[in-house]
Amino acid sequence: MSMKYGLFWSALCLSFGIFLYGSLPLYEGIAAAAVFFVLPALAAIKITHKKEAVLILCGAFFISLCGMGRMHLADEVWKAQSSWALHAEGTYTAVVTEPPVVNREGEGYARYTAELRDIRYKDGTEKPLKGFAYVYETNPKEIYGPGVKLSVKGEMTPIRIYDNPGKIDLESRYRSRRIIGRIYTEDEKSVRSLGDSGEYRAEKAAELIKGKVMDTFAPYMDPVRLHIMMTLLFGGSYNEIPESVMSSFSATGIVHILSVSGSHVALLFGFLYFLGKWMHLPKKLVIGGAIILVLFYSGLAGFVPPVLRAAIMGILSVAGLFFDREKTAVNILGAAVTGMLLWDPFFLFDVSFQLSVGASAGILIFYKPLLYFFKRFPRLPVQVREGTALSTAAQVFTMPIVLYDFHVFPLFFIPANLIVTPFLEWVIIAGLMASVIALIFTPLAAGILYVSDYLLWAGIRMNQWMSGWPKASIGIGGLNAAETACYYITVAFLYFREKILASKIWRRIFMLILPLSTAIVIILWISAPSTYVLVPELGPDQGAVLVKDGRKILYYKSGSLASRTSVWEWNSLLGYEGIFAADILLLNLEDAKNPIPLSMTIPIKEIWVTGGDPEKICRELLAGQQAHVRMIQGGSAKVDDMIFRTNGSSWLVSFDEAGVLFSGNKLLTDTKYPPGLFWMAGSRKQADSLTEEEVSAIHPEAAVYAGSRLTKSYEDAEIFEYMGIPAANVYEDGMRTAVFREKWELKGKGLWR
Repeated sequence: MSMKYGLFWSALCLSFGIFLYGSLPLYEGIAAAAVFFVLPALAAIKITHKKEAVLILCGAFFISLCGMGRMHLADEVWKAQSSWALHAEGTYTAVVTEPPVVNREGEGYARYTAELRDIRYKDGTEKPLKGFAYVYETNPKEIYGPGVKLSVKGEMTPIRIYDNPGKIDLESRYRSRRIIGRIYTEDEKSVRSLGDSGEYRAEKAAELIKGKVMDTFAPYMDPVRLHIMMTLLFGGSYNEIPESVMSSFSATGIVHILSVSGSHVALLFGFLYFLGKWMHLPKKLVIGGAIILVLFYSGLAGFVPPVLRAAIMGILSVAGLFFDREKTAVNILGAAVTGMLLWDPFFLFDVSFQLSVGASAGILIFYKPLLYFFKRFPRLPVQVREGTALSTAAQVFTMPIVLYDFHVFPLFFIPANLIVTPFLEWVIIAGLMASVIALIFTPLAAGILYVSDYLLWAGIRMNQWMSGWPKASIGIGGLNAAETACYYITVAFLYFREKILASKIWRRIFMLILPLSTAIVIILWISAPSTYVLVPELGPDQGAVLVKDGRKILYYKSGSLASRTSVWEWNSLLGYEGIFAADILLLNLEDAKNPIPLSMTIPIKEIWVTGGDPEKICRELLAGQQAHVRMIQGGSAKVDDMIFRTNGSSWLVSFDEAGVLFSGNKLLTDTKYPPGLFWMAGSRKQADSLTEEEVSAIHPEAAVYAGSRLTKSYEDAEIFEYMGIPAANVYEDGMRTAVFREKWELKGKGLWR
């Protein structure tokens, strides 16, 4: 642990302590930190007899304890919020804290983030409140901005977070913002304004300025591209951007440019720097003025935590390159990370923070080595070498994070950054210039906007063209803990290889951990079961994935209430588990009365439907698939060594003296169940619970309830427990995996992830 990057290492140790507190009980976390730092310190005393190494490791242990202590304080603040008010019905007084999210499609709504002040119950009793909540107003006639005090009539309900792996950590984000619940209103009279509270003036001023900028731009730009321009400049307003545009930016790996990120700050910083250099202004004056303007720009973008982090990371990254002082910039980055984590340790679990820090650290550490490597290709233009080195450096630390949260890797991120990004960067610069020039000379601003509109059109078209290339994004799935550790160990070895090979101790350490981590990954791959079932938590819906010798059978049963959240969770899980194609989708529509928002992001060969008409209920699904669709009322079919049976409600898939029962509203009768059976239950409409006779007739080796949080599902669990059958309820236990090795066994949230 070199002290060349002392502040950076301190930030890592602080992060380690915060992570331990969030992952383990307090005393187990302290013990883990002691094992990680104190034992190496004792080994250092015996091997090297150097007090310096011991002091460094003990200092790292102390900083980790500080991280755990800071996380404990943050946890206490969260517990002090008024969670007791959940499920309380009355009239809430709250203040809007930021611009609302407005959706005007279908049954439109406005979602306000509001700071709670008090609640008045029906009997007139009032109680003060602490915390924030989302307030949903259906078909709003008036939109309220930051600082407006609202009277909201309704019931506050908890925010339900589905316990599935491989997605953004929303729970920590809500805790960071102290959002304790949601308030859904019944009609337009349930929300009314109580006037200006006099608070959140900065947010109100920023929204006013952005509104005036948009009004200035509107006469000179295409309406759709106007919203994209405003998103490029200030972030937000993603619901105003066509889905096809968002998908194309995700496929090429440059979706970050649609939110205010470190690249925006770096672009603005660089433009102002070179402008000052062209005007022969002193370097310190230019950089100081640029930092002030960058902070002002961040204020316009809302100064919410992601924007604040982007401003700090962008300033530090660019300053490090301009000053040509790698050590100083990396240490300042470490100091900034330490400061932000001390301010709010929940930042550590926020994906935007992880990507900002990872990209900034990657640029500062790997940009110059990669640029030196690309000098071996002198025929490449300098701009191409620099752009490739910069884009690649930003990916080094962030790739495992991207794969965990988004599951695909954009194959063409380098050409997209080299070709499309320059167009959009000039659009951003032109937009900012037009915003200022419009105050002085409107015709010149209009000309700039006309040109930027064409540039934006060209950038969007080129990006959509590139996103349509074969394998524009490669589905990889999320990395498990062993794969992630092996990846970072390999990166560390490649970067420090000269120092490692020159040191006898470090050479021995890496000769041990690098082959060991690689061997663990290989063993996990080899020992992975060939037959298993994944049962995620999908709220009112049910879903499962049966994998048998590489073949993938999907089961999905829609609940009576349409849920886009369930669909999003379903597709996210498929991506995380590396399932990017399926053989058969068993689709149960017996509870769906209205069109459902089910869509699939992967190709499916065949769709077998029971219980409803997919042409009426699943239009979104069929619009994006070329699968052969079959309507099935009952019967059986054999596909290879798998036998499918259904009564138009439940499905039984049998193979090799084993099988999986997907329970519908009606159980299969007059059917001989295989001896090794896994039962996915929870769909029955009968008011009565299961009986011992029914369970004995099916006699599963394991069972999982999905799509049911009713009391009877817990009563059924008691029967399974009494009969010695392992059972779980995903509503209570989160996603579960059933693995077949001679018999079915229930596991945690994944095979070995």
